[in-house]
Amino acid sequence: MEHPMIGVLYESDEWSDHKLAAELEACGAPALLLDMEDAASVQAALACEMLVSRVFASARFRGHTASLKRMALLARTAEERGIPLVNPARAHFFEVDKRLATETLAAAGLVTPAVYACALPKDVDPASLSYPCVLKPNCGGRTTCTAIARSAEEARSFLAGAPAIAFIAEEYVEPARGFLTRIEVVDGACALVVKRSVADNGLSAYRFGSTYAAYPDVPREVTDAAERAAAVLSFELGSFDVIECGRGPCIIDANSVSNVSEDCTELLGMDLMRAHAKAIARRWHALPTN
Repeated sequence: MEHPMIGVLYESDEWSDHKLAAELEACGAPALLLDMEDAASVQAALACEMLVSRVFASARFRGHTASLKRMALLARTAEERGIPLVNPARAHFFEVDKRLATETLAAAGLVTPAVYACALPKDVDPASLSYPCVLKPNCGGRTTCTAIARSAEEARSFLAGAPAIAFIAEEYVEPARGFLTRIEVVDGACALVVKRSVADNGLSAYRFGSTYAAYPDVPREVTDAAERAAAVLSFELGSFDVIECGRGPCIIDANSVSNVSEDCTELLGMDLMRAHAKAIARRWHALPTN
């Protein structure tokens, strides 16, 4: 490698990964896209001066479990060798373990859904759960294999067809205001706050037709909670889904690898990938060797 590089670790080959690399180059920070499905990616990454993770927990639903295994190894190895990783190794393990993230936030005094169970579908007892509840993969995302069960019968039916991976069953928090609050953090601070509508199935996701809208009057306690959560989970870049309820801002999901659909850039008036690139480039330019 002729020049120090920022290794952009990816697995889904989405537009945003390529855009992030292009934006880093525009900031004078040379970037190298590394496909974590490639067995040679770990060694190539360890030759980089800085690394950025774009390996989503949802990789497993694209058949990219190799990327998740390599990312876990690389995160630890990079930390041991002193190679900066954005986000740090600790954050990656919260990305791929929803139970760990939820319980860590709760232990820090933040409001989260109650966790009823976390096990393989065959080992979850629907009679032991409280309803309604949310059933979702403990390592996953984008509402894949996710459902709201309103009875033990519904939970039993869903679990019977679920893949043999760990699922988390947690309290369903009613979005009483009719939307979820999506908060994007950059350098640990709130950079973008939007409302995301709830679909007819009770879930909120872009793929279900949920729409985004600006949220200029978001309560300060909501953004404060997101920034506290980012500090607790060591998220330098990331996102949180929050439901504003009677108990306060309830953090129902945390993602250390954040994304936003391409058409939302124009809608929301903010280029999230550019903001990520500027934050990463600032850190790269501040390295002693640069």
